[in-house]
Amino acid sequence: MKIAVGTKSDQKIAYLEEILKELELEFSLMPLEVSSEISDQPLTSKETRNGSINRAKNAFSQSADCDCAIGIEVGYHPNKKGKYHMFCWATIIDSQHKVSSKSEKILLPEFYQKLLSENKYLCDYVDQYLSENPNPPHKYIATILKNRKPFIQTAIKTVITNYLVRK
Repeated sequence: MKIAVGTKSDQKIAYLEEILKELELEFSLMPLEVSSEISDQPLTSKETRNGSINRAKNAFSQSADCDCAIGIEVGYHPNKKGKYHMFCWATIIDSQHKVSSKSEKILLPEFYQKLLSENKYLCDYVDQYLSENPNPPHKYIATILKNRKPFIQTAIKTVITNYLVRK
């Protein structure tokens, strides 16, 4: 299976490869730098989902010889109290299907809530959070927020499974 990937992020590509190998799928990936057509730090689930769709759609349109394309987008969404959660949307598109799936979410620590309220880019502050909160639970949270692995992998695994069931 030839898969166009709507990102050149080494991190996202590595997580995608892990999942594809775990599912024992034969694949070749074609990473492409494409636009998500949304903000760099999406602040709603709808915007984040649209970013994953746009990445998949743009990657698919740039790769005439691929079987499908995947878009992966991490974002944030406020709950009813205005506190932000982090999550990931992934979308797979081919000539007949469009399937999107969302990961679990995590409520961000107050440190990050403040940054989002000030419209600051969270990735720029992960190391600061870690240095200010060196105890084990905070280190764990900081690592999750820095590498986003559980969110990205869950969204990828779910979207691939849902996609394969529909084929």
